[in-house]
Amino acid sequence: MQLLKSLFCFKGLDNSERFLAITLGCLAMFLLFNGVFFAELFAKIALLALISIVYFATSIRRCRDSHKGAGLAWFTSVVSCLSLLMIILLPDASRYALLIFAVIGSLYLFSIPSANPHVYVLGYYGPIDLSAFSEPVKIERKPISNRIEPSLFGQSSGEQGDEYSFHPPGQNEQDNDVANSATESEPQAKFARNDLAELIHNWLTKNQALAMIVSLVIMVFSVTIVSLPYVLSEPTEALNASETAESVTLTKIERQRSNLLAMPDEFYLLLDQHDGLIVHWQADQINNGEVWSQLTGKGDDSCEVIEFNNGDKVRTINVEVEDSGDYYANFSPLDTALVVRSLARRGNFGLCGYNFSLTGSQKALNSNPVYSDYAN
Repeated sequence: MQLLKSLFCFKGLDNSERFLAITLGCLAMFLLFNGVFFAELFAKIALLALISIVYFATSIRRCRDSHKGAGLAWFTSVVSCLSLLMIILLPDASRYALLIFAVIGSLYLFSIPSANPHVYVLGYYGPIDLSAFSEPVKIERKPISNRIEPSLFGQSSGEQGDEYSFHPPGQNEQDNDVANSATESEPQAKFARNDLAELIHNWLTKNQALAMIVSLVIMVFSVTIVSLPYVLSEPTEALNASETAESVTLTKIERQRSNLLAMPDEFYLLLDQHDGLIVHWQADQINNGEVWSQLTGKGDDSCEVIEFNNGDKVRTINVEVEDSGDYYANFSPLDTALVVRSLARRGNFGLCGYNFSLTGSQKALNSNPVYSDYAN
């Protein structure tokens, strides 16, 4: 529990290694939960808020440890938070390039050396007690006897038994109770050192201008990667929309319907200017537009073919709805004769989920010389 509290502590200090460990943990947790476990936007935002608090707290402690102002912690935290937020909101995989903003800021804070020596526990120095995670260093002292044994040469037997030991001059004798007991030494304050952090800091110190240029280039490159799909998609979408609009316009302009013939079961036959057959009927109210298109292969699959009771099937070019319920099934001019003959000789057919009887269709077709030529 104390270790968890130290993650949210805004007081105290963090050395470079602890800061790096917390930062990597935050980024790993974000990538794991954002990409795998969380699907709801609210859950992702809550995760980002938690990670941002932990990251800001360790940034504050790291800046305090290196005697840097809190403004640096605020700046790196805000930039990192915004980059992670954009990763949540943007749909393309290129959004992960924005992680470079969080990485650059974190590496800079990681590289700054500690200003003063401290006694760190798990890289932390502050009001949260983490002494349970620190093992005390014990120094065993050998008992020193105060008893002086008489000897022939005026030396104690204890000194004779330890003739190779070295005792610094002027060393005071210690009390028996203290000398005979094992004492715990207090941890010594020291500078937090990390070879990688020192290497990065030394390079940044000697190459400040180059570091700024490299960082700027990397950031611009990452932004370019993220924005490139959107820049390229806009002209494509506009072109597709323009082509679709032109196609619809041309279809409406070019297709001319004539030779209307009423059939017995409340459907009608028409021909376009290219003698392509059109089957027309009125049905339930529906939105206007193309219901099925052979060109795109999209739409209501039941409108893909006209199927007669003997199993014969003929593909439609497309099926359109006008006036919120007027269906127009358009066929290729190459299939006009086949469809008309089937209408004259079969018992019924189905199209777009509607079934029509062909009783009396032969008589209706023969009444119109245009269709009678196809039917016979």
